Amino acid sequence: MSPSFAKNGFLPLGRYSVSFDEAESLLVSAPQFEDSRTRTRLWDGLHDYLDRFLTLEDAYADALGGLPLIHSLWLGGSFVSAKLDPANIDVTLLIDTRAERAVRGKAGSKWLTSAFQSRSRMREKFGVSPLRIGYRPVPHVFEPERFTPDERTYFTERGVWDDWWQRCRLPDAEDRSPSEDSAAPARGYLEVRL
Repeated sequence: MSPSFAKNGFLPLGRYSVSFDEAESLLVSAPQFEDSRTRTRLWDGLHDYLDRFLTLEDAYADALGGLPLIHSLWLGGSFVSAKLDPANIDVTLLIDTRAERAVRGKAGSKWLTSAFQSRSRMREKFGVSPLRIGYRPVPHVFEPERFTPDERTYFTERGVWDDWWQRCRLPDAEDRSPSEDSAAPARGYLEVRL
């Protein structure tokens, strides 16, 4: 079941796992957004952005052996709020590094790099502001002494973005970057399953 926006215009605290269709129902086609001038266009842009990954998956299905390029994606920011006309979609993509390695060097695989090189270019072209986390399954999660440097990086990046998507920028602060004052969790975000 999809969450509902709280009185403050944000989702209640936490990460909510939803399907792509459930996310669309909550963030685009909900009655409260019927007068939005940006939400449908931005959602279409996200769909076009993600389609490039899915096209690579289809083209190299044999090399991928059932692995998806996108493990999941996290949606946060103003698009995941009651704001009628957000300017873009903030999205963190958890890219499966095993799948990424399987298609590197193949035709079209430059997208795996260019998709994250310029957030301003992706905002302009697709309406999305993407961030990448290199996803990797870690079987020995309770044995940090066994973590490889890549596994430590994964957990650090995952923790950073989980923390960020639950923060709210301080409205009256001159500097709106992360701070100790803005560190307390204040909103929820979506984990979208593809």
